Amino acid sequence: MPRVVGTIITAEYLIRWSENPTPLPCDLVEFRLDGFPDLADWLRVGKQIEHQGTPVFVTVRLHREGGKWTGGDSERWKFLEPAIQNLSGVDVEVRSELAPAVSKLCGELGKLSIFSFHDFVKTPPSDELESLLASADRLDGIGKIAATANSPEDVEVLRSFLRKPRRAPICIIGMGTHGRETRLKFPLEGSCFTYGYLDVPGAPGQYSAQELTDHFRGLTRA
Repeated sequence: MPRVVGTIITAEYLIRWSENPTPLPCDLVEFRLDGFPDLADWLRVGKQIEHQGTPVFVTVRLHREGGKWTGGDSERWKFLEPAIQNLSGVDVEVRSELAPAVSKLCGELGKLSIFSFHDFVKTPPSDELESLLASADRLDGIGKIAATANSPEDVEVLRSFLRKPRRAPICIIGMGTHGRETRLKFPLEGSCFTYGYLDVPGAPGQYSAQELTDHFRGLTRA
């Protein structure tokens, strides 16, 4: 079964769920804290979800990579460090100055570390993307590439990374109209995660977590 990550971007959803906790239709949950940095209760709710058996990791996505965070890295570390200490791990941009600190602390504590790159305009050249995946590998984490596929050729560029032998898992996602199919197909070709929203879409072409989970469960029953 491909692993479905359910993303939460709004405080309203998190508060409603905490008041009436129900099983979540995903294998992991991503807290996009750049969407609700002022919610003081996020760590408690994260532990509440984990207590039900679903791992939670935290992202504070930079504005330049499609997130809402416009502050500095020192302020982001105030979220990422307690997330590593108390939850299952974090996602940080592979080019971030925080990446080495994340790698070190996650390695010491045996937590999940995802080192990501997002391009909401295009699919960069394959050698640039391969370099980013190599950087994530050196940091001992999962390399994640999410790029906008403007053509079928872009989809094939992204697919090519799944055909190469890797020391560590990678996550490859195409965004946009042409990339939508990759959220269903790439997990069957070697991408370790696929992302779906639990509250509101966080990227073009994104399915809901429920749709993804239903799709992959249907394949196993077929």
